[in-house]
Amino acid sequence: MKIGTITLLVLLAFIVLSPAAFAEGEIYKIVNPDGSITFTDQRPAPGAEPVKLKPLSVVETETPPAPPATAASAEQAKAEPTERDMRRMYSDFRITQPQNEETFWGTANQVTVSWAASEPLQDGMRVVVYVNGEAQEASGGSGLTLQLERGEHQVYAVLRDAGNRRIAATDTVTFFVKQHSVNF
Repeated sequence: MKIGTITLLVLLAFIVLSPAAFAEGEIYKIVNPDGSITFTDQRPAPGAEPVKLKPLSVVETETPPAPPATAASAEQAKAEPTERDMRRMYSDFRITQPQNEETFWGTANQVTVSWAASEPLQDGMRVVVYVNGEAQEASGGSGLTLQLERGEHQVYAVLRDAGNRRIAATDTVTFFVKQHSVNF
């Protein structure tokens, strides 16, 4: 490596490092066996002497004041969240009832499926509940009562925005509906 290149690298290292780094720590110069030079803030060997650096000149600049708020910027702040924002907001969308592997006895084959998220649903949002692969439109609220036959059932819910975009989906929950035999 040429001396000019090394000098340029050293100069760039000094420019990149902040003045606080020089004031708080010491810089050591290591010449490697292949002739390359490394600068470090770790003492390479006992008794190593730090490099004496020239103080850097620092120019303080003023921060320009923020532009005054306009009606357009206020409208942007009130703008509806993006699809990405809504996915973050509803990342905890989940089925709260039934629990996975739960068994229902003697409910006259009725099961209530409930869901929740930490954020309230926005206007125009809707939940579609899939029971055994068939879509059931939820008419609002946070639950849907289903009339099911005895046996194993699977349910999951999909949250859609006003534009019918899929925002979030719950994990699939498996549950069982059992009824006593009429012979008892």
